[in-house]
Amino acid sequence: MIFEIYIWVLAFVGVFAAVLWIMVNHASKFGREGEKKPERFPFVSIAVPVYNERDAIIPTLKSILSLDYPKNKIEIIVVDDKSLDDTVNIIEDFISSKNIKNLKIIRHKKNLGKAGALNSALRTAKGEFFWVYDADSFASRDLLKKLILKFQESKKDVAAAVSITLIHNQGKWIEKMQRLEYLMAAFTRKLMGSVDTLHITNALTLFRTDILKKIKGFDVGNLTEDFEIAMRLRFKRYRIVMCEEGNFHTHVPNTIKSMWMQRVRWFRGYIHNNLKYKKMVLNKKYGLLGLYQIPLEVFFLLAVFVSVAIFGYHIVKQVIDIGFQIFIMRFEILDFTLPTLKQLIFNLNWKLTFPSIAVLFLGFYIYLAAHKYAGERWRFYVPSILYIFVYPLFRSMQWIHAFVLEFGRAERKW
Repeated sequence: MIFEIYIWVLAFVGVFAAVLWIMVNHASKFGREGEKKPERFPFVSIAVPVYNERDAIIPTLKSILSLDYPKNKIEIIVVDDKSLDDTVNIIEDFISSKNIKNLKIIRHKKNLGKAGALNSALRTAKGEFFWVYDADSFASRDLLKKLILKFQESKKDVAAAVSITLIHNQGKWIEKMQRLEYLMAAFTRKLMGSVDTLHITNALTLFRTDILKKIKGFDVGNLTEDFEIAMRLRFKRYRIVMCEEGNFHTHVPNTIKSMWMQRVRWFRGYIHNNLKYKKMVLNKKYGLLGLYQIPLEVFFLLAVFVSVAIFGYHIVKQVIDIGFQIFIMRFEILDFTLPTLKQLIFNLNWKLTFPSIAVLFLGFYIYLAAHKYAGERWRFYVPSILYIFVYPLFRSMQWIHAFVLEFGRAERKW
């Protein structure tokens, strides 16, 4: 009885959230802006933190230099966080060979992490805007102009603009599965942006420099400094907007182990930073973000742990029951016959099956809407089936791992 009530509560909240997002999606009008250009081209400081990036850094710098943006309006600040390889030598050779005047290197004497590297760049930044640019990513040529345009179209309380993240490496099935994850992330951020509940930044976020300096920069030692800075901006009552135009590509982990550890780090950071800014939960001062978005995320996070416990108990119970039946029946198990389809249907517990089907149907509808938003058709192939039916279980285990590490006070490291 308690299990059935739990499933119905979970289904009710899931259906409520899904229907609301579907309504937001249909009410929102998003489309390409054509060739609309910024009113002016403000000076932009582009910060590139690097640590052992000898293979990735040159393509990244080339992508920055090829931006469709006035070259005299940008400065590139590469911060080497005490790399152990020859990253700095490669960059210096590149600067010399191309005679680049607007690129400088800051070298750390000790490793401070990404947040520390960004703070070093922020202290010397001359730009009106500060563009965080991950060393393994590269933007579309028009992205910086489109991000600047979002600020010019918005009010002064907008502190950051984020863009759509695309996957560069899509060869292995695990990379293709992450591509679907990033596609869904872009769609949900679009929805959050349309109701002003966006509280996430990413690898190529553009910030107002004066606001970053006002809030004392990035949180050194934080596992997810991009999420922490987003939460702090929202906590300080600044807004984050989604840029529908332009995009950037990034590399994703190509092994199960590397992907697992990355997600566990993300989830640890999520838990830590939500606790850090717990005053925002159910606080009407933060509008829908405090009254709806964050509480909804917390609810589903708690549901992950409760569901793992409940389903784990039922699975163990079923295994024990089956084992006991086999022991009792012994060799009579050879007389076992498979039930018919009719028997299976009539034996289903529809009190549990119906809400599960409703949630699955609405979830799949949103999944298709995300594909439409990205301008592509959904197709039936193995990674998509794994993403829908297997990956949620995979993520649940990652959340459990992150929870154990975070509350076990494990060392915070990349």
